[in-house]
Amino acid sequence: MNNSDLSNLKTVLPYNLLAEKLVLGSILTVPEAILSVSEKLPVEAFYLETHQIIYKALLILYAEGKTIDYINLITWVQDHGFLLKIGGSNVLLNLLNQINRLSNLEEYIGLIYEKYLRRSLINLGEEIIEAGYLTEVPLEIIFTRIEQSFFSLSEKKSNKHLISVEQGLQEIVREIEEGLKISQIPGLKTTFIEFDIITQGFQNSDLIIIAGRPSMGKTAFAFNLAKNIAQNHNIGVVFFSLEMTRQQLLYRLLASEVAITNTRLRSSRIKETEWFKINNTIGKLSRLNLFIDDTPDLSVGQIKLKVKNINLESSEKIGLIVIDYLQLLEEASNQNINRVQELSKITRSLKKLARDLNIPIIVLSQLSRNVETRVNKRPILADLRESGCINFLFQKYFTKINEAKDNSIFCWTGKHILKQKIFDIKFTGKKPIYKLETILGWSLLISSNHKILTDKGWRKISQVVLNNFISAKLLVCFKSLNNPSRTSITWDKVIRISYKELAPVYDLQILNYSNYLTNHLILHNSIEQDADVVIMLYRDYYYNRETSGKDIIELIIAKHRNGPIGSTKLIFDTKFLRFFNT
Repeated sequence: MNNSDLSNLKTVLPYNLLAEKLVLGSILTVPEAILSVSEKLPVEAFYLETHQIIYKALLILYAEGKTIDYINLITWVQDHGFLLKIGGSNVLLNLLNQINRLSNLEEYIGLIYEKYLRRSLINLGEEIIEAGYLTEVPLEIIFTRIEQSFFSLSEKKSNKHLISVEQGLQEIVREIEEGLKISQIPGLKTTFIEFDIITQGFQNSDLIIIAGRPSMGKTAFAFNLAKNIAQNHNIGVVFFSLEMTRQQLLYRLLASEVAITNTRLRSSRIKETEWFKINNTIGKLSRLNLFIDDTPDLSVGQIKLKVKNINLESSEKIGLIVIDYLQLLEEASNQNINRVQELSKITRSLKKLARDLNIPIIVLSQLSRNVETRVNKRPILADLRESGCINFLFQKYFTKINEAKDNSIFCWTGKHILKQKIFDIKFTGKKPIYKLETILGWSLLISSNHKILTDKGWRKISQVVLNNFISAKLLVCFKSLNNPSRTSITWDKVIRISYKELAPVYDLQILNYSNYLTNHLILHNSIEQDADVVIMLYRDYYYNRETSGKDIIELIIAKHRNGPIGSTKLIFDTKFLRFFNT
């Protein structure tokens, strides 16, 4: 290659014009595509300035909760004086006319990102050449800068999840050595001593569910956690409130800190001697890196985009997300699924978001009304589970079950079958019922939101694929039920799933396991499998006015994926919504 050829190559940096058009056109055609695109492509990944402006506009529209379409896009471009700069409205119309297939979107994103990395590599090469002429700068500093830039560029490649066992163990050894130097709880501390000892603080990438019935103090507790962690760890915390406005939360916060009732603050009935305390407290609270977003009807994708925007604009990165609450979140990608399926997708998305951002996410959740029907109101893990999934296909098994003395069912422990007692079964209404049939002749009537164990893990019936890789697990050694060591499992392919009828459904509660066996198939009875930690709030005084613990709230750690379960108690000041160690 001669010098003229090299010179020509330098005039145009690598980029893929068609791929950029197709990706932008995909977002305009199917707005949900922005979730996938925004995760993988920064604005500078687009080479043409025109496309960078359009992509940035689309991201802003999405962050502001506006509909992504041609009208809103051209309005934003015009209002911000970019219409002539992008080449007029015809450029946007041409994007709409691009022939594209969403099935190829990931491929187009990859093409854009690959060219973006090549341009970054060229820029790095130019920086190295310029650095070579800086004779006044020591070589050690130049090499250090080049090395940092190179590693920064190499980290942009999507191989960060690939790690050898040797590398992983070395990282663990370093973490242990750091822990030996400074004896402390590894996660984010809440200042509630016994609670922190059990949980070891909130860990990065964990999804934590805080659940309870109404009036248990979920929002007050979660907001206290957010404030305490922002204050004690000097990190950014964002509180997404889908139910209460930011004014309501801030009045609560101020009332709690100055020990003046919310009612007095709102009605401005403040004593002259209290003003100094209020102003002093406001000054301290204003220094917290605590953000409040009270946008209603948020989706997980919108939350992710908002957090990324805060990280770009703020000096302190977000280290914790709190969401109040799960049942008010929306799933933007599919409007045709039922609400139970939607919530299941949301919890999976939240867990993925916690891993992607490598921070803990706390999400509040309502508990089932089943709590109110029991004599003992203290919540259990089953109260977080989905209701109304079992059809009376099992009528022979469950006939007069509430009158039976020994109500039991077989559960799968992961290694063998174990008999478990059913302590509650309730009619929960009518739902669409589907019939699942297998190649070996087993069949099952089940609602669409219920989970069945497959070779790909727990899947809802709506997610089971006929004959393709996914099979229902079939327990075959029923003669060995009394000898767990001889229990084995095999596979049985699903050959048909068909709508049956609208029929009565029932909810089972099993104490120790979140699955059960019926007609040779293992079914799931739980929604908490995505959570790493499940914390349930319980105030006995709410149900029993004669209790001695009027100001006591119990924190029940019902699930802890990487640690012990247990419970602890705090003092709950209901007047000022404050929590204290007992």
